[in-house]
Amino acid sequence: MNVPVLKISALLSCLTFCKAKAQIIKELTGLASIYHSKFEGKKTAAGELFNQTFLTAAHRSLPFNSLVEVINPLTQKSIIVRINDRGPYGHHRLIDLSETGARLLGFLGKGVGEVKLRILRWGGATSPKPLADLDPQVTYFAADSLLRRKTDLRIHH
Repeated sequence: MNVPVLKISALLSCLTFCKAKAQIIKELTGLASIYHSKFEGKKTAAGELFNQTFLTAAHRSLPFNSLVEVINPLTQKSIIVRINDRGPYGHHRLIDLSETGARLLGFLGKGVGEVKLRILRWGGATSPKPLADLDPQVTYFAADSLLRRKTDLRIHH
C-alpha cells in the first residue's frame, strides 16, 4: 500500500500519545485563529519552514516542541499540534493553527474558533525526528492505523 508521506507526517509528532493516555499538564480555553497563507514556506520562530499541511501551531509563550491537544468544544473534535512558532499577537487569540489543523477541528471557513487546549508535553527535543530516520514498520503501522480508522487526512489545495 502506497501512502503519501503528507498523510502521515502531520501526525508523527503524536505517535507517542497513540499508545498511552498522556498526562495533562495544564488546560486553557480561548480563541484559535488560522495562519494566513502568506506564511507558507517562511521560517517560523523555531527556524522551521512553515507548512499549512502540518499539525504545528504558534503560541506566545509555550516552549517550542510542546505538544498541545486542541479541542473544539462544540464538536469534541481534537488534534495534537506541536508548537514551533510565536503568536498570535492580536485580538485576544490564544493559538494560531495551520489550515489542516483548523480543517480537522471544523472551523476552517470561519477564521476563528473557540478551543480548549491541553498541554501534554512541555517543550522537548530541538527538532522533530526526520521522516527518513523512522522505522518503516512503525511508519506503516501509523499509516495503516489511520486508514483503518478512516481518518480524513487528505490534503486539499
